[in-house]
Amino acid sequence: MIGKFRLYPKEDGFVSFIWLIFILIPIIAMFPYDNIDKQLALATLGIFVVTYRNCLFNGKWFPFWMALMYGISLFYTMYFGYIYLFIYPAWMIGFIPMKKHVFKYYYIALLCTLTPVPFSLSQLPEYVTQDLKITIFVYGFFICAAPFAGRSIRKQAELRKQMYQSTQRMEYVIKQEERYRIARDLHDTLGQSLSIMTIKTELAGKLLDKDSERAKKEIAEVAETSRGTLQTVREIVSSMRHVLIAEEMITIEKSLRAAKIILSTEGEELTSELATDLQNTVSYCLRECVTNVIRHSRASHCRIIIEKSDVDYIFTVADDGKGMKDSIQGNGLTGLKERIESICGKLEFTQKNGMKVIFTVPVDKKEEPIND
Repeated sequence: MIGKFRLYPKEDGFVSFIWLIFILIPIIAMFPYDNIDKQLALATLGIFVVTYRNCLFNGKWFPFWMALMYGISLFYTMYFGYIYLFIYPAWMIGFIPMKKHVFKYYYIALLCTLTPVPFSLSQLPEYVTQDLKITIFVYGFFICAAPFAGRSIRKQAELRKQMYQSTQRMEYVIKQEERYRIARDLHDTLGQSLSIMTIKTELAGKLLDKDSERAKKEIAEVAETSRGTLQTVREIVSSMRHVLIAEEMITIEKSLRAAKIILSTEGEELTSELATDLQNTVSYCLRECVTNVIRHSRASHCRIIIEKSDVDYIFTVADDGKGMKDSIQGNGLTGLKERIESICGKLEFTQKNGMKVIFTVPVDKKEEPIND
């Protein structure tokens, strides 16, 4: 069965073809095509574009297509001085995933293909000036460095992809752990209480005609157990409303990424030391700070730094935007200040090279209820 034809790899998108716009330079330079040499050169350039497209798929014919790209690039360099065509295979061997020793083979082949170029400069047509010859040497240096730059960029892209996947897995693990915790609490508390209530109710039913006083006592104990169970359910539901900082950081990262703002963090591991009720308040404060960054700062980077001193946890949210000028007391910062003061913390902010919000949480401090 014949597979569906694709003009470009799905994962790369059409952006990989944008770089072919530089092919217009020799096409325009050779116009008009009034002799067989120029017509042959144009046809060769068409083959080069097809070869470039086939290399993007990194199939079993990749070595053949790369060799063809080397050959066409050398042809244009030798006869027209268009050395920049070598940029395409140079970047290609950097961006295409391959083992280190395979990369070395392709790079050595690239250097060997470039070897005749210095000796061919004297054979170039008369219209090639001295400045253009210097340009050819500059391009040659860039071409030699391009594979390493492309390989570095590809590794960084793979690392970002791995970090994103790791974040997704972490989010799933956190949700699963929360489900297990709730299931364990329900089993350990409600299961035991309901079993006791069932036994006592059956016993009270049997004693109702024989010993009514004892039956009343058993029913009273059932009512007491029921009230205790109800209180336990309320506590479980209350704990479910708490948001851990680790969970909130995942939401923050998604929100900033959607707003095209790069997030960097330091000291996230310290958050596990805070009590659950405190984490709920800190999560709200972090969320409010990041919301202000997204809505008002026009920033490109946001940093969240978590530090610990002898008496305080110190949370810093900084961005490189334009700040908020005269709107400081609005934008949720009033509510943020009230939240921080409810746990005996302090809030301060500065506006220099962006907005920086710093708030502290006392070590071993427990949250006091506030009126929302």
